[in-house]
Amino acid sequence: MTAFDLIGDPVVTASCSAAAALVLLLSVAPKLREPDRFHGAIDAYRLVPAAWGRAVALALIGAEALAVLLLALMPLQAASSLAAMGVAGVATGAVAINLLRGRRDIRCGCGGADDSMPLSGGLLWRNAALLAVLGIAAASAAGGNGRAMSALDYAAAGFIALALLLMWLGATQLLVNAGRARSPVRA
Repeated sequence: MTAFDLIGDPVVTASCSAAAALVLLLSVAPKLREPDRFHGAIDAYRLVPAAWGRAVALALIGAEALAVLLLALMPLQAASSLAAMGVAGVATGAVAINLLRGRRDIRCGCGGADDSMPLSGGLLWRNAALLAVLGIAAASAAGGNGRAMSALDYAAAGFIALALLLMWLGATQLLVNAGRARSPVRA
């Protein structure tokens, strides 16, 4: 088996798509519950005029929710991964721009407990890992070998997706903890 055969295996596509869908679901769920909080994060980034903030926030929430649906409903399609890459790429670009501006004092707006995380280079690396997983899913789907998945394949994909999700959650917690350690202590 060559590396090309491995990258085109449907287990690779399914596991990467499932892991990315779970990560994006964990990100978009709090934004759907509290869109005003995400709107505040969009305003804090100062990338669009304040008058556009609410519309941009709602558009990004919609795009992220659509990416989750595509990854869940069409996990073996390259288009699903590419759509999710677009959403994650926009978010990562916004972080990078603010880091280049020296604005490390704002919160990421990633959703959930991640909202307490300040912008950092580590956040860029974490997001780059998600983009890599999505890139692998897209390449795997595009180069798929057409092999049908067995029950064992589905189980393997599930375990791999769970492992990737746990790595994501671990990296996120480390970034949250690092942000708390850098923040001044408040009485």
